[in-house]
Order: sequence, then C-alpha cells, then structure tokens
Amino acid sequence: MSVLEYIILAFALSVSVMLTLRACALKNPVRLTRGLGIALLVAIVHALLILAGLYVGNLLRFGLPEYDSLIYLGLLVAVSLRLFFPAFRKKEKELPAYDISRWLTVLLLGIATGTNTFFVGLGLGFLVPFHPDALRVAIPLAVVLFLIGYLGIMLGRTKKPVRARRWQLIAVLFLLVFAIKGAFFSN
Repeated sequence: MSVLEYIILAFALSVSVMLTLRACALKNPVRLTRGLGIALLVAIVHALLILAGLYVGNLLRFGLPEYDSLIYLGLLVAVSLRLFFPAFRKKEKELPAYDISRWLTVLLLGIATGTNTFFVGLGLGFLVPFHPDALRVAIPLAVVLFLIGYLGIMLGRTKKPVRARRWQLIAVLFLLVFAIKGAFFSN
C-alpha cells in the first residue's frame, strides 16, 4: 500500500481522537504548550498500538490471500461500525471528558482511544508484511494524529463548536473506502 493510503487511514482514525480531546479540553482547559505534549503522547501511543496490531496480525496470518483479505475486511468493517454508531447519539448527550492535565490520564486515554487503531493494525497485519510497511503506516499515523489531536485541543480551549456527526461520517467513509480498496483491489 502507498503512503497516501496510509495518510487517509490516519485521518480516519484520528477524527474520534480529535473529538475526545476537544471534549476534554472543553471541560479542563490546558495551556497550548502542554497541549503539544498531550497530542504528541497520544500520537506515539497510537503509533505503537498500530505497530503492535500489525505484528500480531502477521503472526496470525493464514497465508491464503482470499481468507486473509476477508479477515482484514471484517476487522475494518467492525471498526467502521464502532465509529458509525456514536455519530447518531442524542445531541444532549455529551462526550465524556477526562482531566488531561495529568499525564497518566493522558496515557490511559491514548490507550483507550487506541483500541480502534489496534484492530485496524491487526487487520492490516493479515494483508501486508510487517517489515516493509511498519514505518509507512506508523509515521503518517503519528504525524496526522498529532496535528489533528492538537487541533482538537485548540478547538476545546476556545470553545469552538464542531459538527461531530459530519466529522465522524467522513471518517467512516474514508475507513470503508480504505477497507474495500485493500481487500478487493490489492495485489
């Protein structure tokens, strides 16, 4: 897969993190310099989780391309559904907000929001080998997630309204396009 495809995947995975960090910064504003550290820590955790998923997926791979691509597709569709259903929650119900002024909370928040990233990495592990694609998937994810996570913190600090449903639906669309392209149109 190309780096552009991994950038699209990174954008799809980072939207839910942006909305979570925005809700946290809305309730507990932090300084922008601390926000840089928070966004960097969350991005590093997500990059490590996708690499762990990629490695585990390579270990569990069957070696039969038709079955491996179906498992890949199934895992990415499951993650897409996990991103799709929260888009239709009631408007009165807010996202949970955590105190991101403590580093342990940020680390645990990065792990909690990284479950989707781990499952996507697990699915990718069934499709692509670890060694040539490890850096191609981790670096775009870390960079895009850092930038979009920091955007979420800035939006939360300034109390800017965000149309979360639109962002989430665009992320689901990107993830589904990535899943279908990888499952049916890869080598």
